[in-house]
Amino acid sequence: MPQRSPVVHVTPHYPPFLGGLEKVVEALAAQRSRHGLPVTVLTSRAGLPRGGVPGYVRGLWSWQVAHTTIPPGLPGRLLRLPRDSVIHLHVSQAFLPESVLAAHLLRGLPYVAHLHLDAGPSGRAGFLLRGYQPLVLGPALRHAASVVVFTQEQRAAAVTKYRIDPARVAVVPNGVGAGFWFSGRRQPGPRPRLLFAGRLSPQKNIPLLLQALAGVSARFETVLAGDGELGPALRRSAAALGLRNVRFCGRADGAGLRALYRQADVFVLPSEREGMPLVLLEALAMGLPVVATDIPGVRDLVADGRNGFLVPPGDPAAMRAALLRITADPGRYQRMSAESRRVAGPYSWDRVGAEFERLYAEAAGARAAGGHGGRRGRAGRRGVQR
Repeated sequence: MPQRSPVVHVTPHYPPFLGGLEKVVEALAAQRSRHGLPVTVLTSRAGLPRGGVPGYVRGLWSWQVAHTTIPPGLPGRLLRLPRDSVIHLHVSQAFLPESVLAAHLLRGLPYVAHLHLDAGPSGRAGFLLRGYQPLVLGPALRHAASVVVFTQEQRAAAVTKYRIDPARVAVVPNGVGAGFWFSGRRQPGPRPRLLFAGRLSPQKNIPLLLQALAGVSARFETVLAGDGELGPALRRSAAALGLRNVRFCGRADGAGLRALYRQADVFVLPSEREGMPLVLLEALAMGLPVVATDIPGVRDLVADGRNGFLVPPGDPAAMRAALLRITADPGRYQRMSAESRRVAGPYSWDRVGAEFERLYAEAAGARAAGGHGGRRGRAGRRGVQR
């Protein structure tokens, strides 16, 4: 039964900002709106166009501190929400979780915490994250009516790291949009076409792919679709490595991205860490075999030797060997392509949306019963499973 309470998504960014989290928010909010259910998105105003976003999207003024988006008006907006609201917190950075936790403690507003990415310490400010996660993020997750992760492996890690009641952690994978299904037969040419799609950011570990192409780039046509802060440095690196047939095509969305998937022969994802990347699900639905790093969130979708090859995150030689091998045997390539489509089959936004409606209803029910939304029964173990 759809939850009639207003659902308020709290997210750092919203499309056209490029990223999987933003697309998840967009898909879930749009689905609720299509069903005539009340929904609001509270997000940063940065990057939002003056027109062209749905009326339920509210852009807040914000500033950037150490790659963290801080909308100072968010706590006040949360405290003014209707009392029957359910908050859907999208967790990927600081400030938002503690703002939602404050609204919960001060007004009893229940929330579902969606753990998109549990980043590890890095860079000069890494020591701050070591303190923030146990002291701030941990309590924010433990007070949530439900904590949502993408895979069973991530569930076990979150329960252990943040001391969350396992009964309150639900496994809900991402979905695949209806336009990202391709049933045509794939047949690589003499120069296979490699595709990467995503933000040009440290998380995506694109230098691994560039290093893997060193000495063999002329044997492929490689397209890197996306933008981000590392774009200029990556272009310089490709030139310094003497790479050939490597094209940075900029951001691609919608029909443009679907065209790139159709034209590609192999999808490459060299990330250091992921939640459950939408681009990977889309590539599988398009029938692309995959070469990717062996990390949580990826190995749940790519079985080594079945629909692609998995390589260690720091081994360009292993990635080079996988790129050369994946299209060498036409029969194996066809089997991998078919297996990619089969793996993507169960992932749909309709199923994901229905599961979140159940979680919203449980959160609202806990509030109506006089609880704080932080204790639930066995139902929290359920989730959309493959």
